[in-house]
Amino acid sequence: MIADDPDVRPHITLGHDLDIRAVVEHPRVTALRSQNGGFLFVQLDGIGRVFELHTLYKPEGWGREVLLSAKQAFAAIFAAGAQVVVTYEVEGWKRSQPPLSFGFKPAGDFAPALGTALRTWTLTRSAWDLSPARGRM
Repeated sequence: MIADDPDVRPHITLGHDLDIRAVVEHPRVTALRSQNGGFLFVQLDGIGRVFELHTLYKPEGWGREVLLSAKQAFAAIFAAGAQVVVTYEVEGWKRSQPPLSFGFKPAGDFAPALGTALRTWTLTRSAWDLSPARGRM
């Protein structure tokens, strides 16, 4: 499983115990996979309009694979009715910052959470529709 890869696990668990299989199998989670990783969209509301995004990729998937897969993943989640996606950047882990070309905007500064500092990012359906990434699909 991608989440058990030593290059991935520390960045998704942040030093905490986590049963990723239980997360993936939860009915509120939409898991989308490519060769070297994938995305978990966790439904936060009762009607499927607000999702939390978690990205899990081995180094072999960084770059082109994650970019192309992300475009497909966002097209799919928004086509399914999502209107807002939130995700988190871990301070000091630049790869955790979502792509600005997709329309993500920071919701604030870094703040303590889960034993580290996180920044929340948001992506709305309208920002995705107007984004350079969406336009190049």
